[in-house]
Amino acid sequence: MGNLDGKIALITGAGGMKGIGRATALKLAKQGADIVLSDVQRKPENLPPQEVQARWRSIDSVAEEVEALGRRCLKIWCDLTATGQIEAMARQAADHFGHIDILVNNARAIIGRDRVPITELSEEVWRHFLEINTTAVFLVTKFVGQIMVRQGRGGRIINIASDASKRAKPMTAAYTSSKFAVLGLTQAAALDLAPHRITVNAVCPGTVNTDRLNYWEQAQARAQGVAPEAFRAQVIANSAKATPLGRVAESEDVANLVAFLASDEANFITAQAYNVNGGVLSH
Repeated sequence: MGNLDGKIALITGAGGMKGIGRATALKLAKQGADIVLSDVQRKPENLPPQEVQARWRSIDSVAEEVEALGRRCLKIWCDLTATGQIEAMARQAADHFGHIDILVNNARAIIGRDRVPITELSEEVWRHFLEINTTAVFLVTKFVGQIMVRQGRGGRIINIASDASKRAKPMTAAYTSSKFAVLGLTQAAALDLAPHRITVNAVCPGTVNTDRLNYWEQAQARAQGVAPEAFRAQVIANSAKATPLGRVAESEDVANLVAFLASDEANFITAQAYNVNGGVLSH
């Protein structure tokens, strides 16, 4: 018996082979939840090399793992730039399982094209980051929140923010702004939904050892004449040296905190933003 038996969890951005979404899906499933997996269907050029080599199939592969744990799983492909698709995703999940108890807003825009000074940042890139990282979180929260309110059984909403939600770095204006906004949205939504026993919290990871595609890392690897995987490994190694605990986060470190916030043990915690960064940032 798990502490999430009978719960239904919807997770966006859940298709990455080493991603937070997959780790969260497996963690919640192991604790008894049935899972709704959502992601966008990416073009081959937008897939990490490791996933291509492993013939990873996004949420199709994750669903097989969830079902191997004995849990039910629904897959929904959803473009988070399309309001109609977001609303349909929430409705389909609720219709399929009868209710939604946990929402994890995990999806985010592919980083890298924003890695320029603000004077060189294109409006198109700026708008894209806000659309995926902020507006989509608002819309998914709105539509799933409506369902949770109608259900009358409370709920948990957990937003995957970032250490960039609390501290800016050079050449990250679009990403940082979009993630700062997630914390404001988390606090406001928590206050609006508190009368319905729906908690809303954020998790703020630092560097996480995923294979997520990063356009800036791709460009740097090409410029140095090395494989993207090798350049990424060096980024991870450098980040580990700068971390007090001596390593970067794994996706499972983030999933562990998400699972706690999704549980009954966290029923008096709302409007908070928790760091998972090994001591790099303390506020």
